[in-house]
Amino acid sequence: MLQADLNLYAQIASFEPIKVDGAGGPKTLEALKKVVAAVLAQNSLMTPAAFTTNGPGDLTTYGEQMRDWLHDVASKALKVTPMRLYKKGSGQDWNLKGDIAYGAGAVHDEFVGIQKTLNKLAGAVGFKPLETDGFIGPATAAAVKQTYEKIVAKNAMLGVTLFPPPDTKEEAAEYAAFIRDWLDKVAVKNLVAEAGA
Repeated sequence: MLQADLNLYAQIASFEPIKVDGAGGPKTLEALKKVVAAVLAQNSLMTPAAFTTNGPGDLTTYGEQMRDWLHDVASKALKVTPMRLYKKGSGQDWNLKGDIAYGAGAVHDEFVGIQKTLNKLAGAVGFKPLETDGFIGPATAAAVKQTYEKIVAKNAMLGVTLFPPPDTKEEAAEYAAFIRDWLDKVAVKNLVAEAGA
């Protein structure tokens, strides 16, 4: 997920988008350093104090803090919107083929990120783990909706979202950035922590 987030900054921080494979190495670390440098060029007081970038091991140790900094600091300093609605259609963000919604580049990475996060929740929510192929079909949409319903059953206040609970793969694809953010910040923290307790 950190890699997918970093790719939102590829153009503005002048690096080639990195492969979203979950294996944080030198290219991921270099991309992060370039984003940090771009932010510091805007304002030298925005140094990320919550993490270091000394080596690839820091990506594992501080991954969550890095993502928070990207969303809370870098996005504002560099005017990069981390979340937006994805548009359907030829030449747009995503399209349909049969029973699946598919996208390319950062959108595909977002779809993979949703599936990976949902798989962390499969046991706590009660659905079969998904293939993490980046293709959103009925199973992915249903897993998001089941997760939403499980959270709302726990605490209705946590059901306030910027997306409609998806009834279709189209809704899941259009609101993918918002869904992934909510899964990471609300669902994982409430359901995985509960399951581990």
